Amino acid sequence: MAKITSISVQEKDKTRCNVFLDGEFAFALSVESVYKLHLKKGQELTEKQIKEFALEGEKSKALSKGINYVSKTLKTNKQVKTYLYSKGFSDNVVFYVSDKLKEYGYINDFNYAKRYIESNASTKGKHLLTAKLIEKGVSKDNIEKAFLEVEIPSTDNALILAKKHFKNKEKTFENLSKTYKYLIGRGFTYSEAESAINAIKEGLEED
Repeated sequence: MAKITSISVQEKDKTRCNVFLDGEFAFALSVESVYKLHLKKGQELTEKQIKEFALEGEKSKALSKGINYVSKTLKTNKQVKTYLYSKGFSDNVVFYVSDKLKEYGYINDFNYAKRYIESNASTKGKHLLTAKLIEKGVSKDNIEKAFLEVEIPSTDNALILAKKHFKNKEKTFENLSKTYKYLIGRGFTYSEAESAINAIKEGLEED
């Protein structure tokens, strides 16, 4: 058993309280939790209660940080977990927050994939978009579903990029080859890159 000797509101975060047991800091809880749990100075806590309250405090703190993190820009589940681990939270707390954020609709990897594809399809081909999304932790299943729902004029985008890359360059086979390799590097398929280069060749022949 340990006795609560002090409960004080944190200076930097007025929504949380520090709880001291036998004169030493034990854990932090939200002000709301302190009231709900009816915690007060002089109250004695068991070891089980102390562990439960400490875990509750960590979950509350992590959830607050998680919500703040995803409120700035859309994030994947992997990105949120990586962020929380970087803040020193344990597996139990990280997975708790992850589940809560998905439950609240703050995390949705499928929606993230759609938004990412829509925002980047004009400068990246399907291969590169897929690789980037996998890197961010989105499953292949979600990526494939997202591509089915987003219209991407891949060949047109490849041609637009090819023209920009080829602009002001000497009209040689070597430069056409470099532009072709550039398109492949941007994640476009071989057929998309070839189609774009052929279109540029036709334009040159007409000049």
